[in-house]
Amino acid sequence: MSGTEAPDTLLPTYTSKTSHAIKAPRAVKRITFDRTEASPGETLYVHVPKLNQDEVLVPGTLGLRFDIDLTGGHANNFLVQNVSRALVSKMVVKFAGTILQDTHGYDLFKIYEDLFLSQEQRDDMILEGIQSENLCKIRSNAGDKPTSGVAAETKLNENFGTKYYIWLDHQILTDHGVFYPQALYNDLVFELTLAGANQVVKGSDTTKLKYKLTNIQLEYEMIHSKLLAQEANSEYTSGKEFLYDHVHLEKTIAFGKNTDARLNIKVNA
Repeated sequence: MSGTEAPDTLLPTYTSKTSHAIKAPRAVKRITFDRTEASPGETLYVHVPKLNQDEVLVPGTLGLRFDIDLTGGHANNFLVQNVSRALVSKMVVKFAGTILQDTHGYDLFKIYEDLFLSQEQRDDMILEGIQSENLCKIRSNAGDKPTSGVAAETKLNENFGTKYYIWLDHQILTDHGVFYPQALYNDLVFELTLAGANQVVKGSDTTKLKYKLTNIQLEYEMIHSKLLAQEANSEYTSGKEFLYDHVHLEKTIAFGKNTDARLNIKVNA
């Protein structure tokens, strides 16, 4: 008779699958924004949704989804790289009337910040407009868009078309766990001022640069979990700290590469 050894895990209470996370309903919500269209220079006011009882906002999922319409401009116009950042010239974030952020030149700061993303991250940001110039022209339906040797770009255009996103990725909503609006008495509000067409659209005739946002929707991801909501509420009640970077643009100075030999800058301490 031959014998076999029984593993140590062969116990009446043993299970090969153990959950170490919360299981809860999770859903993506997409609602029509209070304005369906917006033009350069206009300001969009985005109130973070209050949600329902025991519903929390998933970090980094709140944003505006829209189409970019270039009609009315030159036929060969097309969008700039990383257009979702270029679109916002000024960002103001308020809570209970208190200004948490007031950034002029928001587009400059965020485009520069995105340069430090890995190539893998940038390759996955087509909805933000990080893409090749060929794809920029194809998605913009420019009159001089390439038609040969762009099979991959054509397929991406079929999937994404003129659809883009602006993510409201302030660190309060991205770096501090789930956000539970129901536990707060006041609203968190984002004010986005749209940049001029010359910052968003490229073309040979600067007098014919035009764009507008259409089909604007507010999108976010939420989790319905009483446990998560209770934990978030407990943190808010006991006093939760929100840490975020403050960046100040002192001024912009033009520097001629071939004409200015020296640049003097006075820093306001």
